[in-house]
Amino acid sequence: MEPVKAVTFDFWETLVQDSAENLRGQRVLRIGALQDVLGRAGRTLSESEVEEAYNRSERLLDERFWSRHRDPLIEEQVRLVLDTAAPGVTAGLAPALFADAVAGYIDPVLRLPPALHLGAAEAVAGLAARGIALGIVSNTGRTPGVILRKVLERHDLLRHFRVASYSDEVGYRKPDAEIFHRTLAALGAQARAAAHVGDNPVADVRGAQGVGMRGVHFAAGGAPGATHADLVVTDLRELLDRLGV
Repeated sequence: MEPVKAVTFDFWETLVQDSAENLRGQRVLRIGALQDVLGRAGRTLSESEVEEAYNRSERLLDERFWSRHRDPLIEEQVRLVLDTAAPGVTAGLAPALFADAVAGYIDPVLRLPPALHLGAAEAVAGLAARGIALGIVSNTGRTPGVILRKVLERHDLLRHFRVASYSDEVGYRKPDAEIFHRTLAALGAQARAAAHVGDNPVADVRGAQGVGMRGVHFAAGGAPGATHADLVVTDLRELLDRLGV
């Protein structure tokens, strides 16, 4: 087996972890921003009406994109959510008002940021110091890659990653092979000499293995390790020794 020369990481619940309280707060901020923009566009809706549309939009996003391992650009997602709440509203929406809608939709994670996972900073900095090419391969939901980069930048970690592949920008979601292939190409790495680390046994482990990478399962908080993983770690700092780099 070739030595590992490149390592990619999942973002959510691998490099960072979010609390249930944070997630609720982010949701409230997002719905409030949508309600404000709709009101300014002449479509006055109650908070409960916007929330119901927000929930319906998630089902539509899953049906049209996520269940097919695809992702729209964040602007397309915001249009879908607004039009779900008030059909046709985006057709005549002023560009400045739509920009406000996008900003209000994506900013909540910066206002209520997730915590860095214990050991993430040490693992990332340690691997980079050993000359390992680092990348991110992550699915996004309501928050796009442009915001997630800022989260890493706040923790002084973004500089260690040569490539960051977020599904809203790439258009493909894990476990689809395309997001892994594009990341490896950008890193200049061969799959057989690369490993991917993530918390999801299917999207992360199976997805990476499907393109010939080593799939490392990050089983934190007492989660059972995936039996099909090439390696299971419960602390990201274990990667420094157990990957043999």
